[in-house]
Amino acid sequence: MNFEETTLSSEVILQGIIFRVDRLGVRLNDGSTSTRDILRHAGGVGVLARSPSGSFLLVRQFRKAVESEIIEIVAGMRDPGETAEDAGRRELMEETGYQATSMLHLGRCFASPGYTDEVVELYFAETTPLPGDLQLDHDERVIVEEFTPEELDRRIRENEIPDSKTIAAWFFAQSKGLL
Repeated sequence: MNFEETTLSSEVILQGIIFRVDRLGVRLNDGSTSTRDILRHAGGVGVLARSPSGSFLLVRQFRKAVESEIIEIVAGMRDPGETAEDAGRRELMEETGYQATSMLHLGRCFASPGYTDEVVELYFAETTPLPGDLQLDHDERVIVEEFTPEELDRRIRENEIPDSKTIAAWFFAQSKGLL
């Protein structure tokens, strides 16, 4: 069965700082029509970073959308014209001070395809032994935390780290034999 929807109309209903929202009129496969609000996003990257000691570097930050501090892998948006790998290297350096000595593409995940086209490219990075200075955005507040593989695995399994990109990166790294 074909579930494809045909776009009949499109209107920008919100232009935000990092995304926009389009309202689409669509025709469903049975000929009826409906409306879809789609959050359009340039895309992002997530980096599961392992230090030479074997610990993993994650960041803790307050996420206003869920009114909570979240522990997650290093992540951020791609700048215009920037490759996903370059964005991952930049975000790792900015948020942790560490530089990547190697980067391996793990895969990609959709943030929430029911309402957004945001795709997150996921990487596994090995880092330099010592960090440099953080280079955070003016409104960014993060704390770098280190976890052993066992501790990170436990926290994910016990849902203490519910961030989807972190869970997906951990799964990909496990499935590729990197852990």
